[in-house]
Amino acid sequence: MIRLILTTNLFFIFFISPILAQKTKWDSLYYTKYNDRLIVSSFISYRYYQIDFSQTLTKDSLKKSNISQTAEANLIYGFELNYDKFNVSFGTKLPSNTTLQKGNTSYQNYMLNFGGNKWILENSFRKYKGFYNANTRNYDTSFHTTGIYTQSPGLASEAYKTKFLFFTNSKRFSFKSGYSCNYQQLKSSFSFVLSANVYYNRLNSDSSFFPIQVRDYYDTHRTMNGLDVFAFSVYGGGSLNLVLWKHFFMNFTLILGPEEQWRTYKHLDTYPTQTVFYTSISGDVRGSIGLNYNSFFVLLSGTSDFSWYNYSNIAILSKYGAVNFSIGHRFRSKTPKFYKKFQETKIYNVF
Repeated sequence: MIRLILTTNLFFIFFISPILAQKTKWDSLYYTKYNDRLIVSSFISYRYYQIDFSQTLTKDSLKKSNISQTAEANLIYGFELNYDKFNVSFGTKLPSNTTLQKGNTSYQNYMLNFGGNKWILENSFRKYKGFYNANTRNYDTSFHTTGIYTQSPGLASEAYKTKFLFFTNSKRFSFKSGYSCNYQQLKSSFSFVLSANVYYNRLNSDSSFFPIQVRDYYDTHRTMNGLDVFAFSVYGGGSLNLVLWKHFFMNFTLILGPEEQWRTYKHLDTYPTQTVFYTSISGDVRGSIGLNYNSFFVLLSGTSDFSWYNYSNIAILSKYGAVNFSIGHRFRSKTPKFYKKFQETKIYNVF
């Protein structure tokens, strides 16, 4: 499955992207690109991953059996250098002061993106280990005095994902202006968005997904400790850039549609491992707000993607989110001669 994802990337980069390469100039009255400036910024980022469980097997009017297994990545702060299509960032984690209450989460998060305002190919690898149940207060009365959540240090998640975004109004709409520092939307504009996704997500634990206090609510599924999902989808939505007083901007993006999933459910006991095929729903929600001047910019953005893995009277919702804040300055610089030659090549036009 991972090989399939890598093959999809290579096929797109070498065969599809040249076809989609933007040949025409964008409307400079609507947005501009700062491809001749050195951009220096500082940032703070926060990421989390959450799996929500609920059931209709056993009557539960107080919602004690609702589980929200949550993994948090510590705040990361650092700085970034950006020039045209290249950027380098350096960051470090801020120490957490909630380890006693929530436990410790170890994580890895890598991204590799290609594209401009006509299309974007996003690739990510996420790995989290160490979760806590954010709904502990529903069933554990001691939480109200100790503030300590039920913790699952052996619960781990790995996800490999490739997402393709195509914007129908790339001549007047700049999606990147709301999420990166080298574009600026000058007038309000809207674009429809087409999206194709393929991913593999593996969730495993050395014990049941469900805390022992509520395990009986899940009947025969009480010992579930593994879920592997391979999925692909093609759907669409829209994205709006709203510009007020020339420099204040907001973006809202919503993409939603059906997703084809192959799931494997695993259990600790003799309950059989099951691989099933489902058509479900998944989506992508993004938003940003900030100030964008020719030299100075402030940007706050958030992204979230989600998928449902409902199965046999159990509702399972997977959610990933990220919030980023950055502030920076664009410095005027002269484009080196060797870089001008690179800008004239086919490779540059593709990426």
